[in-house]
Amino acid sequence: MESSQKYPLSELVHIDEFTVGGKEEGKQGRSYNSKKKKAVIAVELSKKHQVKRVYVKSIDDYSSKS
Repeated sequence: MESSQKYPLSELVHIDEFTVGGKEEGKQGRSYNSKKKKAVIAVELSKKHQVKRVYVKSIDDYSSKS
């Protein structure tokens, strides 16, 4: 995940992946074969643990390369 070169992510950054699209019939939990959209999110927090910036990027799958 990249921010602009003027404002690189720093301080405390939380990163996680998620799916968008609600529940799917007949599937429990996160499915790797899902047709739902997958994304990764990075949230940068200030020293007071307040949200400074949020970046979200669409990914193809949950692989380490993505």
